[in-house]
Amino acid sequence: MNAGFYLYGANAMQYAADIGVATIAAEGNYDNTGIPQPNNADTVAIARMDSDGLISTPLVKVTEVDIYKETVNSGVFSDATTCGAGSSLCENIYAANGTLMSGLMWSPAVRNVGPTPDYAKLVIHFQYTLLIGTTTFMSTTINLFRLEPQQ
Repeated sequence: MNAGFYLYGANAMQYAADIGVATIAAEGNYDNTGIPQPNNADTVAIARMDSDGLISTPLVKVTEVDIYKETVNSGVFSDATTCGAGSSLCENIYAANGTLMSGLMWSPAVRNVGPTPDYAKLVIHFQYTLLIGTTTFMSTTINLFRLEPQQ
């Protein structure tokens, strides 16, 4: 039974990630800090993921949602290490409810959605605890995608 419940939870996370990828790709460089959340492409995506299963299943607990800027060289994806003014990993770390857990390293406002759009990676970290006992499995779902040009 535990295997079936874990697979159900993992599929729910993958479905939520698919919704998030489509939303971030479509929202592109949307960023409006003058209004309450969801107010940028990331938080809009997390709000949509929440309504489509990210935090609705009691079987798994989402611990964080990460959004990375990706570089592509000869068809190979890797995490970008130069972002804005700093030279740190271009990663935004959010709680499952969309609260930023660290500094905004890759602002949605500076994302390239033009003729040569940026690539991104969405990672959902979640855990599943066995129904009997205290064993917990940590897992992730990862989606790579290209931001879509906006009209």
